[in-house]
Amino acid sequence: QNPPRNEAIAHFFPDLFPVSLPNIMKNKISERLQALEKQHHIKIFYAVESGSRAWGFASKDSDYDVRFLYYHQPEWYFSVSKQTDNLVKMEGNNLLDFAGWEFKKALNLLLKGNMSLYEWLHSPIVYKQEDIFAPFQALAKEFYNPKALMFSYVGLAENNYKAYADGKKPKLKKYLYILRTLAACHWIEQRQTPPPIEMDKLKEVFRHEPLIWDFLNNLIEEKKKGTELGVIDSPVNINRWIEKQIVYYKQQADSMPTLQKNTQPLSDFFYQTVMGK
Repeated sequence: QNPPRNEAIAHFFPDLFPVSLPNIMKNKISERLQALEKQHHIKIFYAVESGSRAWGFASKDSDYDVRFLYYHQPEWYFSVSKQTDNLVKMEGNNLLDFAGWEFKKALNLLLKGNMSLYEWLHSPIVYKQEDIFAPFQALAKEFYNPKALMFSYVGLAENNYKAYADGKKPKLKKYLYILRTLAACHWIEQRQTPPPIEMDKLKEVFRHEPLIWDFLNNLIEEKKKGTELGVIDSPVNINRWIEKQIVYYKQQADSMPTLQKNTQPLSDFFYQTVMGK
């Protein structure tokens, strides 16, 4: 059995205490990002927090989900062998979860409207940001794809609902994930702008739906004071509402126009960055 999360922090990072945890953790994360750069001979140009800490409803034992983008030296891209385009590393009794995507992979995911990449680019908690992130973010705005993003969000909502929520004792956090993704769908449809990732902003789309508004706010408070493994009784009325929303937003996403963009700016940016032009 693993020790409580704070004991794990003290064990793996004994120099953290009694100093303020968030600031020290940020420094530790920065140090480990530098170590990853040296170990893998890469350049990390953007690193952020993802998951519940970025969304604004971390519980007392939430881990740190560090996500980053990186590129290699030019010669790496000229190998005839298949290359790994991602890095994953767990540290500190799984307290620190590092995952990164290689630059070319990230550009392709940007083109596809990948939800995870979109959220990384809009995280309010940034650990590292180099100069090339500004043009990368500008391209993300240019290639914003609401149809693909809505499909990603509603697909995740449906998968989470089928796998975790429609049972007798679902985990508390799964309902938060489902309602958050459905709120993003609502935002895309009604406000026609990219949705924020912070729950305090995103949940405003449900303010005039008392059933969901009250349920969601109660979940957030319970999540913040509880543990990652908390469970709740399955709420039948909420489940039926979720099912209707999933059907509706799948239809909405399907009816949205498919965007066709010239991808040359992405290729140019990739070449200029890797070759140092």
